[in-house]
Amino acid sequence: MTELKQSRSLAAILGYAALVVALPVAVLGLMPANEYKAWGGAGIDCDGPGPVLFFGILGLAIYGAGAVLNGRHFRKPFRLLVAGTCVLICLALIPNVADAVREQRLNELASETCG
Repeated sequence: MTELKQSRSLAAILGYAALVVALPVAVLGLMPANEYKAWGGAGIDCDGPGPVLFFGILGLAIYGAGAVLNGRHFRKPFRLLVAGTCVLICLALIPNVADAVREQRLNELASETCG
């Protein structure tokens, strides 16, 4: 019985460590999709939307899973705090991923091509 409890606590610690290690991925997903528009210009950013989409979707997957897995145990205050933090990170990533998709479509429709 104690062996099962130890393996569960080790899995929980590894899960929390994975959420902490994945925080830079979420931060990279929060970069602007078009740096020129973020600075006030109107240029086409050829390499902007790709990394934002990659890191944003990866961050959504990691922190979405963290919210679901920790949200199942909502009666435990620490797990509720972790699930709430994961939801907040997902809510920050969703608009940025949507902007990256919009910029990607604008880049495909622009007459000036990248390359």
